Amino acid sequence: MANALCCIVSMILMLCFLAPAQGVSAPDKIRFPYSPISWNSLPWWMAKDGGFFEKNGLDVELFYEGASSAIVQAMLAGEANFAGLAGPSIVSNVVNGGDVIQIAAVVKTFTIPMYARAAITEVAQLKGQKVAVSRFGSISHIAALNIFQKSNVTGVTLIQSGGTPESAAALMSGAVAAAMVPPPQSLMLREKGFRELVSVKQFREWNIPVVENGVAARRSFIDKNPSVARRFIRAAFEGIHAIYTDKEQSLRVLAKYTKVSDDKILAESYRFSVEALSKEGFMPPEAFTALLEQMVGQKSVDEATSKKLPITAYFDNRFVTDLDKEGFFKKLWQ
Repeated sequence: MANALCCIVSMILMLCFLAPAQGVSAPDKIRFPYSPISWNSLPWWMAKDGGFFEKNGLDVELFYEGASSAIVQAMLAGEANFAGLAGPSIVSNVVNGGDVIQIAAVVKTFTIPMYARAAITEVAQLKGQKVAVSRFGSISHIAALNIFQKSNVTGVTLIQSGGTPESAAALMSGAVAAAMVPPPQSLMLREKGFRELVSVKQFREWNIPVVENGVAARRSFIDKNPSVARRFIRAAFEGIHAIYTDKEQSLRVLAKYTKVSDDKILAESYRFSVEALSKEGFMPPEAFTALLEQMVGQKSVDEATSKKLPITAYFDNRFVTDLDKEGFFKKLWQ
């Protein structure tokens, strides 16, 4: 009898130890390529270092991939199902049959300022001049085209520099009259006497529909794993909330990932963050319509093929909508 009782007690204890382990599921592993190494990527860094990915049952490996086109190719090759990017690369991949789409927007304004020689005080003075952008078809290129369109300026020659540092160098050397340059290089230009000809504030006032950065995903993956998509977006916006509410931690995270120790540069990067990061993730369809029209005009995508696709082929708002319906964004910013 005693032996039987001991066996029963032992089984009960074993079940007590096993039950919690069986009830806890392993976090979903996600490889997350992103670009650039600047304030634009702060939401991912804050979500990682603040434990928001872990809180949402995600084990996220962040890694810098470089150009957006390279990130998309890596995703299509099966190396990742989510990424931090937006813009022309999303459109190009969909038009060419890829399934990488936008599922949340974190920056919904152009944030790459235009800097010019000190003697140039208005955009009209750039007529007949050379202006540097990082690459043709990039966000800096699209932003520059919008500046000239809004300012009714024609006759400008756009030069492909190869990258932001190269654009800044071209302006300092006198090879171009203006250049599209974000932080930290923009701070260096300003300290050397170059003029911020078009600012982020000006872009916001123009209210140009755009998604400059956000969460991208493979449609084939999120259709089968909608919970993972919702949890990733939730974690990203919890990271954004932390940026707005914890400046000191944000500055520490910026310094950690950018390897920058200059307080002025870090402060400038943080200023851009709180001026540009969205507090909700909805993607305006008109942003994709405008981008597609510009890319067709540049002949960077095939017009006939693009006309066969609905504008919703490039994005999916359902996960952001689900979070909004459950009151996530409202509670987050109360």
